[in-house]
Parts: sequence; C-alpha cells; structure tokens
Amino acid sequence: MLDKNHVTSAGRTKASLTTVLVGGVTLLILLAVGSVLWLTLSSASRNTFELLGQRATATLDVLESQIDGQLLSVMGGVGEFSRQFADGRLDMNSKRTKTIDVFSGFLASHPQVTAMLYVQTDLESLVVSRVEGFTIEIPSTPGSLARRQFALDGAAASGKPFWAPPIWVTEVGEAVLTYIAPVQRGDELIGVVIAPVVLSRVAEFLLELENKSNLSAFILHDQDRVLSHPRMKDTDFQITASVAENPLPRIEDIPEPAFDLLAGGGEESSFLLSYAKNVTDARSDDTTIIITRDIEKFGPSVWTIGVTLQRAIVGREVDRLINTSIIGVSILVLAVLLGFVFARHLNHQIGRLVSAAAALTRLDVATAPEVPDSRISELSEASKAFNRMIAALRLFEVYVPKQLVLRMMQGGKAVEAIEERELTIMFTDIRGFSTIAENMEASEIADLLNTHFDMLAEPIEAEGGTVDKYIGDAIMAFWGAPEDMPDHAARALRAAAEIQSRVRTDNERRRKSGDTPLAIRVGIHTGPVVVGNIGSRNRINYTIVGDAVNIASRIDSIAKEMATNEDCIVLVSGDAREHATSEPEHSYALEPLGAREIRGQEGTVSIFRLDAKS
Repeated sequence: MLDKNHVTSAGRTKASLTTVLVGGVTLLILLAVGSVLWLTLSSASRNTFELLGQRATATLDVLESQIDGQLLSVMGGVGEFSRQFADGRLDMNSKRTKTIDVFSGFLASHPQVTAMLYVQTDLESLVVSRVEGFTIEIPSTPGSLARRQFALDGAAASGKPFWAPPIWVTEVGEAVLTYIAPVQRGDELIGVVIAPVVLSRVAEFLLELENKSNLSAFILHDQDRVLSHPRMKDTDFQITASVAENPLPRIEDIPEPAFDLLAGGGEESSFLLSYAKNVTDARSDDTTIIITRDIEKFGPSVWTIGVTLQRAIVGREVDRLINTSIIGVSILVLAVLLGFVFARHLNHQIGRLVSAAAALTRLDVATAPEVPDSRISELSEASKAFNRMIAALRLFEVYVPKQLVLRMMQGGKAVEAIEERELTIMFTDIRGFSTIAENMEASEIADLLNTHFDMLAEPIEAEGGTVDKYIGDAIMAFWGAPEDMPDHAARALRAAAEIQSRVRTDNERRRKSGDTPLAIRVGIHTGPVVVGNIGSRNRINYTIVGDAVNIASRIDSIAKEMATNEDCIVLVSGDAREHATSEPEHSYALEPLGAREIRGQEGTVSIFRLDAKS
C-alpha cells in the first residue's frame, strides 16, 4: 500500500519553484490586476451607481439607527414605568419622592425626553420636567388638561402604548413626539405615563451630514408632513391644529426642490433600486437624485426617511474613476517588472530553506546546512529561526535516541500514559455570575474574572494542586497527579480554607468601596479517576475523567440549592474528609450536613461544610 501511494505521488507532474514564483506570480499579477482594471473601466457607470446605492443605504441605515437610538429606549423605559405604576412599585401619592427620583434619573439619561408625566384618570398629575438643565417637579396648568385628556382617551381606546401625532412647537423650532403608555390593573385603566420627545440630536445629525458629506437627508411623517429637515428652523410657516391633528409643516412649506420627486416626478432609477438595500423608492431628474425608505415602528403613520444627492457630484466621481484607472494601468506594468525580480530573489532564498528542511526530515541534524541571512526582514527572521532550530535539535539529539524518534515519525503514533488513581477534585464557581455580568462591559467581565482566578489559583497551586481548566466563571482543579501525593485531600482542604479566607477579606474590601461582593461556591470530593494524556493525536491534554469528577461538580452545585448569604461556602464529601483526617492540625472546621443524593449517582454522599478559622 505504501509503495502504491509513493508511486502515485511520484508520478504527478510537478512544477519547479522557479516556475511557480517567477512565472506564476507574474501571470497572476497580469490576470488579477489587469482583469480588475478592465472591468472597472468597462463598467464605470454601473459601479458608480452601485457605490452611490451603498452610500445611500449606509446613510439611511445610520439615520434609522439614530432614530431608533432616540425613541426605542424611551419606549422601553416608559413601558417599564407603566408596569411599576400598575403593580404599586411607583405611586404619585405614597411613593411620590421615589417616583420623582426615578423620573429624574430617566430624564438625566435621556436628554431627548423633555418631561415625564403620570396622569391619573381623574386628571391628577405628577410632572417632572427639565428646566435650565435641572429636573424638577412642576405644577399642572389648565392649558395642559386637554392634552392629558387626549392621552387618557387614546389609552382607553387602544389599551396599549402608542405614539401620539407629532406637534410642531414654533417656539423651539422642533417637532415634539409623545409616547403614551396606559397603566392598567386588571381591566381597569388607572392612568397613563407620558414622555414628550424631541429629535434634536437627529436634526443635528442631518445638518452635519449636509455640511460635511454633500448629502441632504430628511424625515417625513405620513408621507407629506416634514418631521425633520436641516433647513426647518430657517423657514417661516404657520401651523394651527388641535391636539388630535397632525400640525407639522407640509413638504411644500420647506424650500427643498428634491421634494418635487416625491410626488412621482422625474424617473425611477432602476440602478439604485438594484444596488441600494432596504429602499422603498429611488428617483432622479436632471439635477437631483432622491432615495427613500419607509419605516413603521412609531405609530400608525408611516415614517419616510430619505437622502438627496446632486447629479454633478456623480459626474465628478466618474471622472476620478477613469483617471485612477489610467494610473492603475501604469502601476500594473511596474508591478509586473518588480514582481519578476522579487520572485527570483524569493526563489533563491526559499530554495536554501527547502534544502535545509530536507536534511531535517531525515534527522540529519549534524550535516544540515545553515541558512544564510537575507535583506528581506521576514526571510531574515525565518533564517535565524531555522538556524536556532537546527542548533536546538543538535542539543535535543543528545538526549533522545535518534532511531526511536525516526520510528515514531514513520509510525505516526503518540506516546500514551493513562492510569487509574485516587485523587481529590475541586470545583469552584461564582453564585449568580450571569446576573452580575448583565450590566458589565466585556472588558470589565474579563478583568473581574482574571482577578478572581488569580486569587483562587494561587492557594490551589501553593498546595501543589493542578488547575485543570477554567470553565466560564468556574475552576476545575485536582491533587494527587502527576506526582504522587499521599496527603492530596488535606492539601485540597487547606487550599479551600485559604480560598474562603481570601474571599471574605476581598468582599470586605468590595463592600467598603461600593462594589458588589462575590459569593463563591466550592465543592471537593476524593475518589478514583482516570488520569493522563487524553485527546486527539494532534492535541492532547493532561486531565482526569471519571465519576469522582462528576460527584465533585454535583457537590459544588448543592451549594447553589442552600439558602445562605455566606461569602464563600465550601462543601466537602465524606470521602475527602476521611482521607484528610490523618492531618492532626488544620486551620478549618468541618460541620456535618448529613447524607445527600447526588444527581446521576446511586446512593447518597455524606456532605460537610468547611469553615476556615479566623
């Protein structure tokens, strides 16, 4: 079989390194770069529209993200407040101070919200507003009763949170959107939570986009009403409407010529519709291109976000593309010449590496030639590394029988060392870690775990234990291998006592600094396991497997079921305690907790609680 494979491999046509590097690299440069340049020149118009579509899509994505960032968090917060009023956690009478503080905190973190209101069905209200940068409670005014009654009527009719029609406030030159969430106890409406919202940051984004990117973007409400546009504050228009109507400026009130295309003017741009994603319409005339997207997230009326571009800008893009392509052809010719010279140099240097590697495959270390240095830094480093490897192998050859290594290489087998031993296994983890990590950044979680693992691993290793692995917030460690340890259980219990002491000290520091203390669980068991190199042929781990490992893990889990506020609870099996009692003096006490059933195991296991002496 080996002979047949050898013949098959030898019979294949093989190219020399010179041919691959010199001819192959040069040909690839010609084909790849030349093809790209040719396709670029032949499809300049199509590529321009594709780039334009992607640019418009990206702009619409960012604009939609800006809107979502301003409004979705408000919807979530107001919805939560309505639930808290419904179940009594918030109340405008008995818990008025708490409610004001909660509203003030929400306003502080949501600058787009101008005020927070809770209105009962009898129109009794609690209003917290932002005045000159400060959040304060303000009294109700007679003029606001109609708007609050409108909110109550709408909540009673819909039975669920809703966005009221936007209102244009001439004094501030902005549209105000109002989110209303009903507060219900059972089927009874007891009030509403109201949050007026302005889109100041979105308007600033639109103005910045127009000034810096030659793009004009806008937001329409119900197709023909303008919710936000860069030039709205500079336009005079009169708005008169009741609360229930839509008192926003119409598109004809804003000096934007591109709005003429929204009524079906110009022609549909099939190129842009093909290359722009999530686009509702794309139209153009002799001077302007307009691209729009409809969104239906904030009330029954459709919002239309759009972007306009000038066709003159597109023409300049085409000219730049052609000039760049001409330069690219010149660079291609130069690249081919340089690639030819460079490939010949690489071929010469790599050939030397191949010659030296061929000698090493035969373990002919003594006669393997050293690879000369190169002016190319990577090849120079490779040469130095190869020469250091040759020197190291020459030392290695003194201690390892050459023929044995050759037989292992030919057979392709790894040395396996598996045996059964009685060991002591420890599992640790952090109670409620998922809850703790919910409000933390990824870097903060990593820092917390690294500090925690350092604190626990040090006493484990100080007692001769082996940290087998880290599993999320958990540690698995064992004593008694690879070297024999007659007192492996005693060592594990001493390490656990030290861990408990350190956790208590660290939690005292955490409480003083205002940080959340960590509740640690530790499970210890002694029993027979299989230990050794376990894994695949290409990668092995020195680890342990067996029922004793599972029992130690289950004992750690038992601590989760115990209602305790201890900083660190350590549970020890009867087998581990019995094995460790040969030590006359120790720094811990063991309290019997009785026999417990272990999930997945027959019978019961005696459990003891360890308490480190102060």
